[in-house]
Amino acid sequence: MRKLFFAILTLFTLAIFSGCTSSSSQQGQFVKSIFQTNGASSIVKHTSSLTKSLLKYSSKLNKRNPSYYSKKYAQIIKQDIKKNVNTIRLPLIKNSSNSYEEYLTIAFSKNYVKNRNDYLILGIYKMLYFTYDRDRGHTVTTMQYEIEKLQEANKLLQVIRYKINNAKDKNGNYLFITWQRKWQIDLLKNINSSKKMTKLSLNKKNTKLLLERSNMSYQVILSDMIFTVQKSIIVLGGEVNNLGAQTIKTFIFFI
Repeated sequence: MRKLFFAILTLFTLAIFSGCTSSSSQQGQFVKSIFQTNGASSIVKHTSSLTKSLLKYSSKLNKRNPSYYSKKYAQIIKQDIKKNVNTIRLPLIKNSSNSYEEYLTIAFSKNYVKNRNDYLILGIYKMLYFTYDRDRGHTVTTMQYEIEKLQEANKLLQVIRYKINNAKDKNGNYLFITWQRKWQIDLLKNINSSKKMTKLSLNKKNTKLLLERSNMSYQVILSDMIFTVQKSIIVLGGEVNNLGAQTIKTFIFFI
């Protein structure tokens, strides 16, 4: 805030003392360029924050789901994220574009996916890499960012957060273990394997117990990432859209 205050103060001072030598149009362009540059600097900080959050999330997810990731690939993914490069390609990817859409589609597949965590983390990373045009290197002004990409990323991260919490495989088991306690996982497995599955599934007590969330730390990290993307949108002068659960369900996404 202090830096912003001094920047504004400086702009007004320059505008006053240069009034005799510069046209109002030139002053306007100068002021606009300063704000664009400051905005770009803010977005660079946002990308740094997103990198730290994603690395933290990846570490937590792998610890909680130790059989859902490859130590080999996880290390390479970590290095790509840290170095801000986009080089790795996982085995199940068949599209030559190596796009984030395919990674996320695989990550949320109802079928068995070996090293599912790797596809999720890399899918999120590639999506953010594309959204912020990180292959372009240093960005000088906000004019070089596309607000539509950021708005789409905002929606997509909200969908990803929802699906991580709720998506299940074809056997009725959660794709990712984050908020669930061990007894909740065991209870769900018992319900899914029981011959009286329909009767048990409709039991209100069991349903309530299964939906009782105790560990919100994963959701907090993703929510913080969503908030960071939204700050970038605001810097660019765009509108932020927060999706409700029902809205997310009605949206048609590729994941």
